[in-house]
Amino acid sequence: MQKLSQPDNILPRNLIRAARIVTMVPEQPLLSDGALLTQTTAAGDRIIAVGNYHSLKNERYQKLVDLGPVTIGPGLINAHTHLELSHLAGRTIAGQGFVAWLKSLVPHLNIPPRDNDLLHALAGMRLSGTVFAADMADRHAARLETFLEKNDFAHWLMIQHFGFAAPDSKGGMTATTAEKLNPELAVSKNFCRAGHAFYSTAATTLQAAKAWDRRQHRPFALHLAESQGESELLSNGRGQLADFFREAGILPPEFQAPGCSPVAFADQLKLLDKMTLAIHCVELTQSDIEILARRRVNVCLCPRSNAFIGVGRAPFAKMLQAKINLCLGTDSLTSNHDLNLWHELEFLQHNVKTNLNLQTSLAMLTRNPAQALALNHDYGTLEPGKIALWSVIPAQFL
Repeated sequence: MQKLSQPDNILPRNLIRAARIVTMVPEQPLLSDGALLTQTTAAGDRIIAVGNYHSLKNERYQKLVDLGPVTIGPGLINAHTHLELSHLAGRTIAGQGFVAWLKSLVPHLNIPPRDNDLLHALAGMRLSGTVFAADMADRHAARLETFLEKNDFAHWLMIQHFGFAAPDSKGGMTATTAEKLNPELAVSKNFCRAGHAFYSTAATTLQAAKAWDRRQHRPFALHLAESQGESELLSNGRGQLADFFREAGILPPEFQAPGCSPVAFADQLKLLDKMTLAIHCVELTQSDIEILARRRVNVCLCPRSNAFIGVGRAPFAKMLQAKINLCLGTDSLTSNHDLNLWHELEFLQHNVKTNLNLQTSLAMLTRNPAQALALNHDYGTLEPGKIALWSVIPAQFL
């Protein structure tokens, strides 16, 4: 039995019982007839002991919560969402490639999210056991932050930097649209700087955003190697994606392709380290995989989003073999049917040749994103000291 040493006091305690518990603590076996002893603290409900129910039933507690014949694991972490786009579900083109999808999305981006759509999206995540989201936001970030705080949902608000404008006084960065509209966002405890992508954001801006996150000890996220068009743009400056962003007035005429892959360019710019979350990583060479592994970069896969848009599949087996820290994200409802991470995992399992055991599968939804997003103190495993939140593991994964 694991127990947190803590002075006796009168704070409320509960005993949570389940038929089986997968703690995700490395090398700890599945607990049959398991229990979590939790205690209410100023920082929320925390786990103070984990073990067999019969070993904990005589501990002092106020309430027994019997979850019945289910298997529970840590609460799930969605490593990549765009919740502010939830109201745009059904408005994008599927299966025709990245540029066609992008062209169908862009005309709607100024439409603010509606509360009912945000509530529906959030309810779906909670119902599937998601307790934290790393959300990449843009112009409607302030509204999203207010909504998530009001609804007590833990998150990183990863504000995306766009554009190739000359830097202002923000340490080499142009201010994000979200900051221009709501300067107070930058002092939020949930705030991180993120890069949109190389085809939409100046390299110097990405470097400055990464440097800011590094100083604040916060994760930095970047859409990376999502499509063939991105690889073509960085390789030779040409292609359908390059044409689209030039026509939109975003990619400047003087843009010079670095002549390498997106991952290699990110490495040259020193954007890659253990606090970087690279999102998608569909178009990877073996050399790219070796760079990601060597730099200890975290990778968030969004397989259903990639299939919806029609950009291909990430080389999952090769990244797994390279021991890259892999996470799963749902992306947004403009490129997915729901925000349920179990559906994401099911799709992945059905579309890779590698046999995935429960520990490897569940790690991508719990322990791995906790590591990637600097959340190890609170999330990722069920053990003393962690926040008392859990998910029910569907029978098909057991």
